[in-house]
Amino acid sequence: MNPVLLEILPQIRAGMCCSQLLAALALQVRGEENTDWLRAARGLCHGVGQSGGPCGLLGGGAMILAYLSGQDNEPHPMLEAMCNDYAEWFYGACADFGGYGCEQISAGLMRQAGAVSDDGRPDMQVCGELLARCWGTILEILENYNVDIAG
Repeated sequence: MNPVLLEILPQIRAGMCCSQLLAALALQVRGEENTDWLRAARGLCHGVGQSGGPCGLLGGGAMILAYLSGQDNEPHPMLEAMCNDYAEWFYGACADFGGYGCEQISAGLMRQAGAVSDDGRPDMQVCGELLARCWGTILEILENYNVDIAG
């Protein structure tokens, strides 16, 4: 199993979704706890409440870039560029899934894995590898823009 997934295994078992898991990783990097923020990140889950909206890893990734790059409640001057870099990477990583909604991506990942979902909801075991790749890309982008994520 990917080391990133091992780090967040307790949160996965607790039922956190992809955007919450990214938020948990960001908090972990900073050595912080914030249950209110984790609860708020749930709003991005499952394509914004199974609405067919974008995958929570897309919106969640932008949220994490803003959180880790901002200082003193001010956004980083290159935040838009960082978010654009992330979105461009994400779209490329998910281009073969027929869309960027949670349902399309999770279905595409399930097809790649040869798995079947019992309830039609994303399976973190299948989505987890994409989550780990998203987290790695977020860290890479922050490094490329010389952002000190320690806060």
